[in-house]
Amino acid sequence: MVFLWKCVVFALCCVPFAAPQEAVNTACGVDSVAVRVLLDYSRPALPLDPSGLLLGTCPPSSSSAGNNMVVFQYGLLDCRFMRMVTANVTSYMNVLTYKPTQSGFYQTPFNQAIVCTYTKPAGWTPPVYNPALGDASGFGKLEFTMGIMNDGFSAPRTSSLFFLGSPINIAAAVKQQFHMPLMVYMEECVAASTPELSPSSQTYLLITNHGCFVDGQAGNSRFLPRVQTSEIRLVVQAFKFTQLNTDVYIHCCLLAWDPAQLNDPTKKACSFNQRTRR
Repeated sequence: MVFLWKCVVFALCCVPFAAPQEAVNTACGVDSVAVRVLLDYSRPALPLDPSGLLLGTCPPSSSSAGNNMVVFQYGLLDCRFMRMVTANVTSYMNVLTYKPTQSGFYQTPFNQAIVCTYTKPAGWTPPVYNPALGDASGFGKLEFTMGIMNDGFSAPRTSSLFFLGSPINIAAAVKQQFHMPLMVYMEECVAASTPELSPSSQTYLLITNHGCFVDGQAGNSRFLPRVQTSEIRLVVQAFKFTQLNTDVYIHCCLLAWDPAQLNDPTKKACSFNQRTRR
């Protein structure tokens, strides 16, 4: 496996969530969260449909004996939680969604933001890799490229300035040269307020968990269909760090892999479906 860090610069924005809170109680643990949802909180109105509740991509993990409460008990690395790191704190964010699937239950859908915030340990940096070149099955050195592209992905974009909310086209590739065919993946990408990651950097997680595009939960960021195995294309919705008037640097961990051996579940490029919320 081969990893390489590259940086690009642009400005970005985030989309907030708004939701009712009467039915939801959140308890944050060291590395997990318990979200309890009262199904009959709206008495004398109809109860909530338990099959219509999701925490990110996860269904309820248990329910009470009287079926008046469901519980989501999951780790902070599950259910597509999104990690946000500032100078002093680390926050894990997700969305509890309610979309009733059958009649006889409360019929108004809602979203509830779920947030767990922790004091950031001294010296903490995101779990990513330093710039490096590596070998693929002994066939020599690999060269990676990554950059901002124009609308048609036909050439690099001449400017790195964007309006908030506008699409940013990014392409990453591995130069195969005389190597065997290779499939390139993005293992993890993080936006940072500095060109070098450090404990003082403000960061925002874009891609994690071996290629899951978690930023798509809040915006229109997504992977695009492949044109060739050695290149991966994606669109990031432009945003910026609040209260900071700085450029934004994108740090990505790239992986080259044998396309004939794709039975490994960690080799993926997953986008969030806004329609199904998965």
